[in-house]
Amino acid sequence: MSAATPRTMRAYQLLDWQRAGFREVPVEEPGPGQVRVRIGGAGLCHSDLLFLDAPPGRWPFALPMTLGHENAGWVDRLGPGVAGLAPGDAVLVDSHWSCWRCEFCRIGADNHCTASWGRGHGVGIAGGLAPYLVTEVERLVPIGALDPSEV
Repeated sequence: MSAATPRTMRAYQLLDWQRAGFREVPVEEPGPGQVRVRIGGAGLCHSDLLFLDAPPGRWPFALPMTLGHENAGWVDRLGPGVAGLAPGDAVLVDSHWSCWRCEFCRIGADNHCTASWGRGHGVGIAGGLAPYLVTEVERLVPIGALDPSEV
C-alpha cells in the first residue's frame, strides 16, 4: 500500500437486510491479475434500492456488502501480472459478470445469466460506494480522456 493510500476507508454498505449505513472497511491490495481503482463516480440506481428494501433471503449474497455497481475511476494500483494499464488511467468498471457457459450466455443474452447473481461489484461483491474498489483487470474498460466523475 502506498503512503498516500489509507489502510481503511468509509464504505456505504447494506449492513443487514433493510439496514444500510457507513462502515469502516480495509482498503484491499490487488492480487495477481487485479487492479485497485480509485472511484471517481458511482451510481446509486434502482437495483440498489431493491437491495435496500429486500427482506432476508431475497438475494443470494452475504452481508455486509458495499453497494454500488455503476462505477468509474482511475487506476490506483496494479496487481502482479497486469499489463496494458497504468496508474492514473481512467476506467469504467464492468459490473455485469456473466458465466459465458449457460444457455443465455451462449446465445448472447448474457443480461439474463442466472449464474451471475451474487457475482458482481455491488451485487454480492464489494461495490463502488467507497473510495477504492479492487477488481479483475478484464472487468475494466479504458475511457481515455473522459472524466470518471461524469461517466
